[in-house]
Amino acid sequence: MAEMMFALGQTKKKKTEETKVRKTKADLKDVVITDTIEKGIRKEQFDRDQKWKATGRDQIKRNTNFDMARSLFGGTSAVNEPTPARGAARQQVDDDDDDDDDEVEVEEEEEEVEEYEEEEEEEEEEIEEDEDDEDEDESSDED
Repeated sequence: MAEMMFALGQTKKKKTEETKVRKTKADLKDVVITDTIEKGIRKEQFDRDQKWKATGRDQIKRNTNFDMARSLFGGTSAVNEPTPARGAARQQVDDDDDDDDDEVEVEEEEEEVEEYEEEEEEEEEEIEEDEDDEDEDESSDED
């Protein structure tokens, strides 16, 4: 192929084009890009998109803390936000690498179970009292 280019006299033309390209690239290395309005707009759009993505990631993290039982059966909120009773227990959790963090969470869960059981017992007692009152009302109506 080189012989064909030499025969056609295109070797010199090719070398001049290559030198022109090299010279242009060397000249463009010295160009300093200044701040433009378009650059500012793109930067604002980029920052906005990054914040939007971060919000999406944070939302996923918040969704993992969702407590369906608290949402359905009552409670202050659907998301496990620290309430005064729970916040105190959560502050006790330390960030070292040992496994005692689980113990604090287990104690906290046991306290919640006990509270829930106490509430159920109170509700059952109220239901029994209401049934007794209804039975007394029915017996007095029959007389």
